Amino acid sequence: MKTMKTTLFILILLLSIKSFGQIEAITEKGDTIYVYENGTWKDKLKVKKTNLKGLNVKTTIKVDEFTNKKTVSTESWTSFGISSSKAKLSGSASFYNNGIYGVTLTLSADLGCMSQQRSTMKVKLSNDEIIEFIQASKTDCGSYIYANFIPVTKADLENKDYLKLMRDNVEILKEFDWVSIRIQGTEYYTDILPRKSKKIEKPEQFFRQHFSAIDNKL
Repeated sequence: MKTMKTTLFILILLLSIKSFGQIEAITEKGDTIYVYENGTWKDKLKVKKTNLKGLNVKTTIKVDEFTNKKTVSTESWTSFGISSSKAKLSGSASFYNNGIYGVTLTLSADLGCMSQQRSTMKVKLSNDEIIEFIQASKTDCGSYIYANFIPVTKADLENKDYLKLMRDNVEILKEFDWVSIRIQGTEYYTDILPRKSKKIEKPEQFFRQHFSAIDNKL
């Protein structure tokens, strides 16, 4: 982290506001940096892209007989993530015929309630970007999470072009591995890291694998 110097000029163009209070900006030299609310900044990481492991995610396709639109769902990956309390995260992804992408996740954790359009999931990627999801499934309380999240924020849903914003987020999620996940309930949150196993060799490619498998069927 570096202290912002008065000699550093930042262009008015702001590319995007990040979930944790950071702004992506461009200096007069053309460098991309993250600027924080407290006036500090850091260079944006230059990440070497990793190869996408050969796609082997199975999908199920349903076609609406009246509209001919497809609903595509992927098989679940079991225990591809693990929380600080050693709870294991499992999940799958879906594309619905109204144009919505989503992920359904299960985790043994008490975060208060998992609330519709209030609870969130933030996914930090290997390029240092953070993609935020909002819970789309009905509110549920208990010590076991079963929830569906879509890759947009609550504010994005108020934008008439929210489907494009969602599509843009999906493209980013398909390009980079995930590093960590934070699931926020009404009272608590839990952080999750990739969990490698014999069955899931590349858990950090969950979003890349599942969303790519879906798009290959559209």
